[in-house]
Amino acid sequence: MLRYRLGSQIAIGQSRSEARRLALRSGSGPRTKVRAPQVLKLNLRRDVSLRRSSRLRRAQELLAAHEDNYELTVEALAAALELRDDETGGHARRVTRYALELTRVVDPELAREPELRYGFLLHDIGKIGVPDAILLKPGPLSTGEMERLQEHITLGEHLVSGIPFLSGVAREVIAFHHERWDGLGYVRGLRESDIPLAARIFTVADSFDAMTSDRPYRRAVPVDSALAEIDGMAGSQFDPAVVEAFLPIGHGLNERLRGAA
Repeated sequence: MLRYRLGSQIAIGQSRSEARRLALRSGSGPRTKVRAPQVLKLNLRRDVSLRRSSRLRRAQELLAAHEDNYELTVEALAAALELRDDETGGHARRVTRYALELTRVVDPELAREPELRYGFLLHDIGKIGVPDAILLKPGPLSTGEMERLQEHITLGEHLVSGIPFLSGVAREVIAFHHERWDGLGYVRGLRESDIPLAARIFTVADSFDAMTSDRPYRRAVPVDSALAEIDGMAGSQFDPAVVEAFLPIGHGLNERLRGAA
């Protein structure tokens, strides 16, 4: 091995020309010893590590951007639904808040699932396919009209089933939020724990908001009356455990969310 000095640099190589080339490459920085194979390996490892870190940061940035886009897409769809079904008067956003608060009590881990909120907001997305004459009818629906309205569940599930960020728990809310604990709901007639938990939670929040909101064909009922009715349907329409979790917080949620609306 031969040594070659260039200013403060000392390089070691197999030949004088290689040592000189390495010394020139290393520049005129602090005094260093450069061994060709080791330096090349270290530089290569460093470059690979930097590229991996850069790709990771880029992937994280892209993921965050996509998540922001998901949020914007869902918010836009929810707003479009509310514009069409004007009687809701902010129903989708309000019931989403009710349902999220209830989920935090019943299952905190489920409440941390971002997709859950999307399902709550878009629970009635299938109503896009329901005629206005049925959707906006001010009086009771006929049997045929009710059957047509109930098709919004199947249509909504079909709409989101092929969308990756809506095909999990969001789809469960959309597909099963009209099932009943006693098996008399629609469209599949599921009962008890066969109904996904997110849907069991949502149906309580949805019913409470419906009862405490004005409709074209009736006035809102008092909160106490709504809570009493929900309590009375525990074990028939609703999961008793979900009702038990909701009753103590119903008043406070109503006051806070209605006041913030």
